[in-house]
Amino acid sequence: MKIYLTKITAFFLLTFMLFSCDNISYDGHLYIVSRNSKSKEGNLVLKYNSTPNDISHIGITFSKDIDAYVYNVSYDSINSFGSSLIKEKLDLFWSSPNKEDNRIWSLPISKEEYERLKEYLKKLEKEKIHFDFDPKTNLGLYCSEFVYNALVFANNKKFTVKPIGKKLKGYERLITNEEYLSYYPADFFLEYLKIKEL
Repeated sequence: MKIYLTKITAFFLLTFMLFSCDNISYDGHLYIVSRNSKSKEGNLVLKYNSTPNDISHIGITFSKDIDAYVYNVSYDSINSFGSSLIKEKLDLFWSSPNKEDNRIWSLPISKEEYERLKEYLKKLEKEKIHFDFDPKTNLGLYCSEFVYNALVFANNKKFTVKPIGKKLKGYERLITNEEYLSYYPADFFLEYLKIKEL
């Protein structure tokens, strides 16, 4: 009887923990979080940004709390499912060598947009995402392409921005395996008029 009660208690505790992680209440905003890494890849990303902000990696979260979960596509990590779509706590995501490069941005969204974003993330969590720069691969994404696609899924009129096109050479061409790159820079979201840094 005692073992049976312990198993029931453990089941309810685990169920509560699983559902409480994703049941963040809607507060009228989506949060885009950014960091900057001092690495070859990070420095390369900065060269292709639209602004002088030190933003080399971004993700999205539904809360600004430090224990909120951040969804992001990683170039050097995979989850237990073998996907590059990582869901990690904000304090783990923020790994910039300079703390001032760990930043959070608030973007107003409607309840309908919020629900559509959650739907998109649930759908993507069931797929095996891999990291790449090819815009023609549906399951191959890079961090800003992932965030952009999520926003466009939520509202394709409000969040659409034009990608940047560049001819590549040397090291950049080797890393991307592309001659010409059409891409969304890591700081593309700063184009949105209502974006605000917290």
